[in-house]
Amino acid sequence: MKAHSDFVHLHVHSQYSLLDGACRLDGLIAQAQRHKMPALAITDHGNLFGAIEFYQQCMKGGVKPILGVEAYVAPNSRFEKSNQGISDASYHLVLLARDERGYRNLIKLVSLAYLEGFYYRPRMDKELLAQYGEGLMALSGCLASEIPHLIIAGQEQQARKTAGQFVEIFGRGNFYLELQDHHLGDQHKVNRSLVEMSKELDLPLVATNDLHYLDRMDAKAHEALLCIQTGTNLADPNRFRFANDEFYFKSPEEMLKTFHEVPDAVRRTVEIAEKSNIELDLKTPHLPQFASPAGKTQAIYLRELVDDGMTRRYPSAGDPVHQRIQQELSVIEKTGFTSYFLIVWDFVRHAKSQGIPVGPGRGSAAGSVVSYCLGITDIDPLQHDLLFERFLNPDRISFPDIDIDFCYERRPEVIRYVQEKYGERSVAQIITFGTMMAKAVVRDVARVMGFSYPEADRIAKLIPFELGMTLARALEMTPELKSLYESDPKVGELIDTSMKLEGLTRHASTHAAGVVIADGDLTDSIPLFKTSDDQITTGYAMESLEKVGLLKMDFLGLRTLTVVEETVKIVKRTRGVVLDWATVPLDDAATYKMLGSAESTGVFQLESSGMRDLLRKLKPDRLSDLVALLALFRPGPIGSGMLDDFIKRRHGQVKSAYDHPLLEPILKETYGIIVYQEQVMRIVSTVAGFSLAKADLLRRAMGKKDPEVMEQARAQFLEGAEKTGLDHKTAEKLFEKIAYFAGYGFNKSHSAAYAVISYRTAYLKANYPAEFMTALLTSERENLDKIAQYIEESRRMNIQILPPDVNESFSKFTVVNNTTIRFGISAVKNVGRGAIDAIIRAREVGSRFASLYEFCERVDLRQVNRKVLESLIKCGAFDSMGLHRSQLVAMLDHALDLAGGAQKDKQHGQMSLFDTFQSQAPFKKTLQETPDVREWPESQRLTYEKELLGFYLTGHPLARHERLLKAYCTAPIDRLGTLRDGVEATLGGVIAKVKVTTTKKGNERMAIVLLEDFSGSVEVLVFPKAYAACAKVITVEAIVFVRGRISLREESPKLLANDVISLEEARRSFTKGITVKLFTAGLEQSTMEAVYRVLKQYPGSVPVTLLFTTPEHQTYQLETGEGCRVAPSDELFADLEALLGQDVVTVQAAPPERPDARRPVQYAG
Repeated sequence: MKAHSDFVHLHVHSQYSLLDGACRLDGLIAQAQRHKMPALAITDHGNLFGAIEFYQQCMKGGVKPILGVEAYVAPNSRFEKSNQGISDASYHLVLLARDERGYRNLIKLVSLAYLEGFYYRPRMDKELLAQYGEGLMALSGCLASEIPHLIIAGQEQQARKTAGQFVEIFGRGNFYLELQDHHLGDQHKVNRSLVEMSKELDLPLVATNDLHYLDRMDAKAHEALLCIQTGTNLADPNRFRFANDEFYFKSPEEMLKTFHEVPDAVRRTVEIAEKSNIELDLKTPHLPQFASPAGKTQAIYLRELVDDGMTRRYPSAGDPVHQRIQQELSVIEKTGFTSYFLIVWDFVRHAKSQGIPVGPGRGSAAGSVVSYCLGITDIDPLQHDLLFERFLNPDRISFPDIDIDFCYERRPEVIRYVQEKYGERSVAQIITFGTMMAKAVVRDVARVMGFSYPEADRIAKLIPFELGMTLARALEMTPELKSLYESDPKVGELIDTSMKLEGLTRHASTHAAGVVIADGDLTDSIPLFKTSDDQITTGYAMESLEKVGLLKMDFLGLRTLTVVEETVKIVKRTRGVVLDWATVPLDDAATYKMLGSAESTGVFQLESSGMRDLLRKLKPDRLSDLVALLALFRPGPIGSGMLDDFIKRRHGQVKSAYDHPLLEPILKETYGIIVYQEQVMRIVSTVAGFSLAKADLLRRAMGKKDPEVMEQARAQFLEGAEKTGLDHKTAEKLFEKIAYFAGYGFNKSHSAAYAVISYRTAYLKANYPAEFMTALLTSERENLDKIAQYIEESRRMNIQILPPDVNESFSKFTVVNNTTIRFGISAVKNVGRGAIDAIIRAREVGSRFASLYEFCERVDLRQVNRKVLESLIKCGAFDSMGLHRSQLVAMLDHALDLAGGAQKDKQHGQMSLFDTFQSQAPFKKTLQETPDVREWPESQRLTYEKELLGFYLTGHPLARHERLLKAYCTAPIDRLGTLRDGVEATLGGVIAKVKVTTTKKGNERMAIVLLEDFSGSVEVLVFPKAYAACAKVITVEAIVFVRGRISLREESPKLLANDVISLEEARRSFTKGITVKLFTAGLEQSTMEAVYRVLKQYPGSVPVTLLFTTPEHQTYQLETGEGCRVAPSDELFADLEALLGQDVVTVQAAPPERPDARRPVQYAG
């Protein structure tokens, strides 16, 4: 029996041939093992994305990895990028690395193909191949390659000439003529010619299969994948598709049968595999070296910097500080990371010197006193009892992970600095890959299969919204999905196809934070990639970069740092107060009072509805409360009851308990509950006598829950505990408790650092509310939902938000006074940077603009054109000139004509007629006529505001109906996430958008509606049955009430409508009664008679109750009787409140459907 097969696959497209290869790496290797193939190649289209992952999996699976690429080769020069379509821009060519030199050259070729030759695809050319051909083998390729292309075109002689060129480039014995047979007509012609060419030129033949999917039965799923790539669907006869189902992982037997006339070509694949021998060094780190000052080693320089920082951080440092610093520096030097710390210190120092906000810390790096002294972090590890070993463990040497938060607007400046310091070719951002996860792949496949959006949406929503969710798990967890899968053949096909594509790589993009720094040219060790927006990134993802020994850092852009910095600047400008966080107290009463009242909208990490609920329960009054809250607000601690237990102990409702006296000093700050990973380490160290480094290793082992590892850990712990004096039973109990909580414990270093940011934002909001909200609004100026939310929050805080004003506004939001904020002009649609600068420039050189005419005369009309002016007028930016917006629009053309002529005269050095007579009031008045035009109705003004600002500012279509919304609705829209999935609810609001579509199954009409209230917006799905009954009501700008069921199966809540009714109908059907409040003090008979007359003017069927309140706060009710029943209306409420005062009328609603989790969601359509 043969040890291995006589064939290996050399032309293989994995999941990294994006939206073309449908082979997962593990599946490929498993197939190779099954067929006893000694080796396997990876040859993805134009990239090496999966090379390291593939290499490691192959080595683990006992299959020799052959690293390669199906390259794109330009017909002429790679720099020639015109006069060709995509089909003519490049040929294919398979390249395989023979040795490590070949692998390095493959990296160079792939990188340069992206950086220099990209045109439709990453292209190299024969010049590059000749330069970097050493160590490579080449196969002539598929039908899309140059030699087959020439053969099909009848240019046999040119094909031979090209083969000769490749022999010259790669060397004889390293270039192979590739035979493929997928039963395609042209392949037979090409193969015959290649066999003849082989004899004539003495070139070896090799047989391959163009492998794109694992099994023949996967061909249909692969068709769907190609449709996803090209944006077509399976019903499109002109879609890009493969001719048949032959592009799968064929067995050696199948290949020998297919190529029975040339069996040597099949066996030659093994010969090629034997020639390829690559051993990658995945152990040696390639750290960049920091250039310390002349005459100083890196170690000496680092110690000097730390000593200098220590004198600032710890003015009266004692032995504990000196010992901790000495211990940390010793570990840093021993592990070889001295240069690493200097590099981080340098770019953080640079950022701070340039006024770029830097976060106080992130992750376990906040546990390092060295980092604190260097200014990398601003959290004192000794004060918060943070552990260095959690960050850098001398017993488990791995790259330290220092992640830095920078102001999100200026983060690119820091990256630029690092690039300039270490060289453009040594620094790059990191690639990341998006994968086709459960919900997304179902939506993608449903589209290509022809499902309508509502049908696809309905099925996708049945997949639970949970991290790591798979379709297999969804079928187990969701009976409705399983029922559909089993009963509806088309849904079954959709799910089956989706499961075959699930987890495949969909696209490449730039990682949000990752930056890699090398000790030389990056392309000496990794490939580079160019994104669709010309951003150059690594061609390896984060995990692969770490494997090849490159230094990865996270430069995160944190919007909150920008908000904090901007607030501090505004406070200095408006109040003359210079805020220094080193001196700001951490026990500010106003801050904790605000947090305890859950008024945390806009506060970092504390603004979600769930977090606000916890703030209300916890009532924090110290920083340690916030540290714990951030650590506990996660699914594990919440689900296990830890969070509730913590709150009860915090308030003394449950007594804190400790399993052993040794635990009290460690767990006292968290009331006996193990909250932090550092506490686990402290307990293990104290109880079992472990070093903190060894305790960290035990904590990690516990977290993995590996039974074998857990038993080893248990034995070690019990042995150590016995030596400390604990009896066996107590030690066993303690180990089980630690093991349980180890899975929930959070990194205290990270929690403490982020709690400081939370506190700072809360402090600013509590003490400088207008300034803070101004900075917050500016930071979110492109996020309309957030702007609407923060404007509503400002109003709740009694801060008025004024419209943009050409006389007061700047680009950003600005503080007018302690209770007023002025809108920024940059938030106005159609108004660009040039127009804003022109307005501000004109304002700075002169006085306020007195009129539209003067404005047009003074600003640069090349920048501030008619469209800009009309947008500014319609959103209220000219309201301060005392005219109606309708008048300003009516006079705009005349003003532009006058100003345009005057500006032209000035450009030619002439005095205009306007200049000559501008001091003469009658003449000026004649020129500047104001048309007699009535103001637009409120609804029209608000519509323009919504159109140009993204929301309503000076009013709201719902304002007059606010009492009805409160009475009739289950909850405001922004609170839907706090309800349970599937509960019944009634919502009210204004319809912002309507999309009418049809279901594929029954070709019935349905609607997707965007409903808005004061707090936010929600998507409402009105399925066919409901739509048929209420289609007339569903129009843009209509005020409606919707009854239906809440769906929380997506990231954002949705409402599945059962009924949509108009405001008028809601008044009739929802109103149970009206109560009118009256105060007996000073109440006269005439007032009562006036109330009676008002009620009689609005006859209807709704009963009215009069509620009398005495000076002693006693209340009495009086039913008015049948004769005073009314029809509710805004006019009725207005008349009663004009007579009796504001807020005296209360509406009692017939109870809208309330949350009832027992009833399942009913899906229509």
